[in-house]
Amino acid sequence: MNRTFKGKSPLQRKSSFGKAGASGLLSLLLVPALLLSACGNSTDSPVANGQAAPAQTSTNDSVDALYAQAKQEGKVVVYSTSGRANDAAETFMKKYPGVKVEVSKVKSDQMMDKVTNEQDAGQFNPDVIITKEVSGAVGKEMVEQGRYVKYLPDDIAPTVDEPYRTQAPGYANYVEFRTIFYNTDHYKQIPVTNWWDLTTPAFKNKVYVADPLSSPAFMDLFTTMVIHSDDMAAAYKEKFGKDIDLQGEENAGYAFIHQLFANGLTVLKGSDDVLDAIGKTSSDAVGIAVSGDVSKVEEKGWHVQPIYDIKPKTSVPDAGYLYLAKQAPHEAAGKLFIRWMMGEEDGKGAGMEPFNEVGSWVPRSNVTTQNPLGFEKLNLWNFDADTLYMTSPKVRDFWIKQK
Repeated sequence: MNRTFKGKSPLQRKSSFGKAGASGLLSLLLVPALLLSACGNSTDSPVANGQAAPAQTSTNDSVDALYAQAKQEGKVVVYSTSGRANDAAETFMKKYPGVKVEVSKVKSDQMMDKVTNEQDAGQFNPDVIITKEVSGAVGKEMVEQGRYVKYLPDDIAPTVDEPYRTQAPGYANYVEFRTIFYNTDHYKQIPVTNWWDLTTPAFKNKVYVADPLSSPAFMDLFTTMVIHSDDMAAAYKEKFGKDIDLQGEENAGYAFIHQLFANGLTVLKGSDDVLDAIGKTSSDAVGIAVSGDVSKVEEKGWHVQPIYDIKPKTSVPDAGYLYLAKQAPHEAAGKLFIRWMMGEEDGKGAGMEPFNEVGSWVPRSNVTTQNPLGFEKLNLWNFDADTLYMTSPKVRDFWIKQK
């Protein structure tokens, strides 16, 4: 099952709307809702108003009760896109002896395939899922189908910022985004204030980006520019003092991508490659990279800084979501570990520390950010999962044609 960034678009690979979609949906609608206990297999998706509702699980469990059950379960199995889960696991096992954490690192799109194949074969292996959104596909194909289950404890929920409290498919333990980095040896002031700056002669052959065809979050940035093309058109007029000539492109978002390539855009494998290219020695080039990579500056020897305010918007959020897996075999241990990574009720637990870093934001009111700006002050577009899911295949095809 190849996913978006392995050769197929979301519309070509939608597990919930494929050839078996109609019969599968009919079967789902005929399944009665199961109301199960807090620490049992309580992650089956109930049916409400003729449509599949998000899967449910108890959110008012006490820590003591979870730990007592978790010790009987003995372990928690985690599929994670982030290595930070390993750091959280170390402190968790010290806090809760008798519960072992097993972490497998898997890319978000590959994880979707892996979990889908396992569950369809009747194998329910992971308890906890840590994943990025993948252009809205996680919400559509995994959460709405009950494969991933949102878990937000009642005592923690009041401190969670929107949209991650009630409007998001899962709880976001940290949020990053893609932005422009510059070399601090060469530039003493921020060299870019408007995305259209990158299309000018000053940056001819001097812009690097990680390949959006293999990194969903980078494609989400450009797809969001297409979705918010009016914003891009307004930023163009502010930059150049005239309305944009689309030159045959559908809107200003597509026109920006086209002009970026026409100005000599260099596409590299990943974010680290971009920052290596612009940050090892003095360079007048700039790169589009992950905000969280600023935490690696000292380790990697990069002389770079991210830009946090670009017109019309700096970027679009890229959240790291925590979920329970459907029919988690060690559900109590999974819930206990998720609470640990959330930092517990007061947001100060050691499990939060790997996620609350420079370049990453924790969307909770009682967690102090390590960044110069709070999350609420960042100039970001909203993450529109449904529109991204429908639009990204077209933008992806357009990107391929520019290469």
